[in-house]
Amino acid sequence: MSWRKILVTGATGFIGSRLCEMLALDHRVPYRALVRNYSRAARIARLDAELAPGDLLDVASLDRALDGCDAVVNLAHADDRSAPRQVAQLVAAARRAGVQRFVHVSSMAVHGPEPVAAVVDESAPIRRWREAYCDAKVAGEAVVADAIRQYGFPAVILRPTIVYGPYSFFVTPIIDDARDGRISLIDGGRGVCNAVYVDDVCDAIVAGLHDDRALGGAFLVNGDDPVDWHRFIHAFADLVSGRKRTDDHAVEAIRAHWQGQHSISRGNLGATARLLASPDFQAQLARVPAIGALLRGSKRLAAMALDDDRKRALKQRLRGRPSPFADSHHPAVRIPGEGRVVREAYRARVANALAKRQLGWAPRHRFERGVERTHDWLRFARMV
Repeated sequence: MSWRKILVTGATGFIGSRLCEMLALDHRVPYRALVRNYSRAARIARLDAELAPGDLLDVASLDRALDGCDAVVNLAHADDRSAPRQVAQLVAAARRAGVQRFVHVSSMAVHGPEPVAAVVDESAPIRRWREAYCDAKVAGEAVVADAIRQYGFPAVILRPTIVYGPYSFFVTPIIDDARDGRISLIDGGRGVCNAVYVDDVCDAIVAGLHDDRALGGAFLVNGDDPVDWHRFIHAFADLVSGRKRTDDHAVEAIRAHWQGQHSISRGNLGATARLLASPDFQAQLARVPAIGALLRGSKRLAAMALDDDRKRALKQRLRGRPSPFADSHHPAVRIPGEGRVVREAYRARVANALAKRQLGWAPRHRFERGVERTHDWLRFARMV
């Protein structure tokens, strides 16, 4: 099936930019790129791509961008809170424009951050997981799924796994760490990586645009190689010459650290209370006659209202306790963020059999080949 023109949202992102390159250079398919920030469009502008200014929250700009388009690839990553609204407005605009195919690129994250099953396939549950990224993807995908059920909307949903390749957010931080002489692992890198090369994801998008068997379906898109995070991280870190120190972080220690970070606001309130309760600060305030009288009166009331045990407990709370995460703030150690913990503590293999069967798609890149192609780019970019 051929299309007059395809609108690509999220065209300046990692996958979107590569898709635009492949549509222009490999498939020779006409497309239009929706661009919110032209400063990020250099990579696709060199392709002489048609660029349309717009924003998923701007209905008029969507209508203009969709004029003359009969297919859409939605790669835009919305803010977690606004994801449902942005996807809903794009779907509504696509319906007004009479779009005949809509490929919505979601994520394996809709199946949750910590699956119980050893293998995750499309039958795994989708619900709110109380994890921001997962829930945003669930909410956005739900809009498309509802349109399919209610209106017969001609959509295909794809759920890529860990997408790597040139410019990948999963690759460049590893290179940066290695250039600083370190390798960072979580639980020894034993988590399952589920790596898929970016060109294979773009192939799946093109298949979703053309294969009618895919209509109304949702498909996990993963590579064929079983890769753990130890292998993935070392595959790229080892491209950088020189000695490196390995920082191996336990998941529970990281989570405890981030729980402490989340309580910073509470800690700030506690610090303010301790300041107000400190004798030196009160002595300074007491020099102001009205405040001094108020402080003395408050102390007398508290002395009458509280027994000795409660007074000791209150004093202990106001003094505060030493942070159990003090060692984690050593400047030589970088604590991984919460996103890395979610990804790299993952223990399930993600299946791709349904995508192979109904999309007529299969990944073309074994992991070693994907690393080799990414290495070529890293050398070209003078990162290694």
